[in-house]
Amino acid sequence: MKKITITVSYSGAITAESSGQPGPSCMDELAMIQALLPGAEIADSRLTPEYFQVAHTPQAVFQQTMTNESEQ
Repeated sequence: MKKITITVSYSGAITAESSGQPGPSCMDELAMIQALLPGAEIADSRLTPEYFQVAHTPQAVFQQTMTNESEQ
């Protein structure tokens, strides 16, 4: 399950961590959060081990059988 955890500290520092979505796709969702906070500056950015995992996406299987009409 995809999840983004956002924490705001007493000092006003905002931390966002993405989980449940291996690979670099999480960066797109974190960019959306940054767009919502136009005045915020990124003080630190780290990639988690999950970033380096290969994302497994379901693949559609397509099979086509071709026949030569002259053989029928």
